[in-house]
Amino acid sequence: MTIKEAQELIEAWNEKHAVRNSELTGIALLTEKVGELARAVAVKQSEPIRHINGIPLSEEVAAIFWQLISFSSQAGIDLTSALIDDLERKNRTK
Repeated sequence: MTIKEAQELIEAWNEKHAVRNSELTGIALLTEKVGELARAVAVKQSEPIRHINGIPLSEEVAAIFWQLISFSSQAGIDLTSALIDDLERKNRTK
């Protein structure tokens, strides 16, 4: 799946389920998810993280990615273009 396909899939799911968060709510939800991951990393500094609050790490990271994509769509950001632009900027500065 491409980033564009993921963004379209999540936009369609949000539309189907009438999820219409404001940008403020979207960024708050994203911050909450990233905060949960940060707390888990801080607590388990010397050992690999496998779960966060009983949820597999892969599911938590996917939830963060989902929320990032959802927020980006709310803000009108094409993540594929944004990522390509960011990579080009990074390559110019290295």
